[in-house]
Amino acid sequence: MNATIQSTFSAWRCAQAMLAVLVTAGVSPAATFTIVDGEGFESPSYSTTFIGTGQLEGQFASTTGGFGTQQWLQSPLAGAGTAVVQSSVVASGSQAVEVNRAANSDDRWAVPVSGYPSMQYICIEWDMRVDQTFSSTGFGPFFGVEANDDDGNPVLRAGMLGVDAATGEVLYGDSVSGLIPTPGGETVAFDAWNSYRMIFDYSVNMYHGFLNGVPLFTTDFEFAGVDQFTDADIAALAASLDAESQSLTGTAYFDNFMVFETSEFDKQIPEPSAAVAAVMGLVAMMVRRRV
Repeated sequence: MNATIQSTFSAWRCAQAMLAVLVTAGVSPAATFTIVDGEGFESPSYSTTFIGTGQLEGQFASTTGGFGTQQWLQSPLAGAGTAVVQSSVVASGSQAVEVNRAANSDDRWAVPVSGYPSMQYICIEWDMRVDQTFSSTGFGPFFGVEANDDDGNPVLRAGMLGVDAATGEVLYGDSVSGLIPTPGGETVAFDAWNSYRMIFDYSVNMYHGFLNGVPLFTTDFEFAGVDQFTDADIAALAASLDAESQSLTGTAYFDNFMVFETSEFDKQIPEPSAAVAAVMGLVAMMVRRRV
C-alpha cells in the first residue's frame, strides 16, 4: 500500500465513527481537515538511513493549513531515548518507527503546529505494537501519545493514551489520579499491533479514548487551562515515579500516525451512569498514581 493510499485509508478510518450517526440521521457529513499526516512513515518521505540511523527527528511530516512541512523534533534534545524509521516491524506498508526508552530518560517526538483548533474536535490516531519489559515491582515504560497545549509556560497536557510495557495495561491520563489504567481494565497482547484513537472536544474540555474502535473512556482534559492544540507527541516515559520504574527500558513500534480536526463525531459513545461513575472514581482512588 503506497503512502498516498495509506494516508487516505487512515483518514477514512478516523472519520468512520464521526460519520456513522450523521449519515443515518440524514445530516450533512462532518467537515474534516488533516493537521499532521504521518504518511505511514513510508518512503520517499521517510528514510531508514537518514543521518545514518534513520532517526525520526529531523525528518519531515506533511502538514496542511498553510504551514507547509515541519520537521519532527525530539524533547529533550539530549534525551537518551531513540525513535528510528525501520522496515523490519510494520503494521502496514513497508516502514514504521521503532521507539526505544532509555533508563531514566523520558522522551517525546512531535511535529509542532499552531492555529488549532479551528473546529470543535481534534482526532489523533495511530497503530502501536509494544514489546514486553520484565519487571518485578516496577511499572512501564509507558508508550503512547500525548496531546499538548504548548502555547504558554508550563506546557499543559490535554490527555494521553498508551500501554504499560510491563503489564500490558492500557493507560490514560486522568485529571485527578494521573496516569492510570482504563476504567474497564483493558490490556493488550505484547508483540501485536493495535489501533488507538483520542478525540478531544474543545467545547467542553473533555476527551475520549478508543482501542481498536471500541470506546474506553470519556474524561476531562488532564490540565485546566488547555485551549489550544500544538503537538501530538509519540511518548516513551516512565510509568511511575519509583526508582525501578524510572530505570526500566523498553521498545515499541508506531505506524499510521495521523492528526485531524473535525466539526462532528459519533455522539453515540455511551456516557457512564451515576453508579458506574462512582465505581470508576473508587477504582481511580485505589490505583497507585504513576505520573
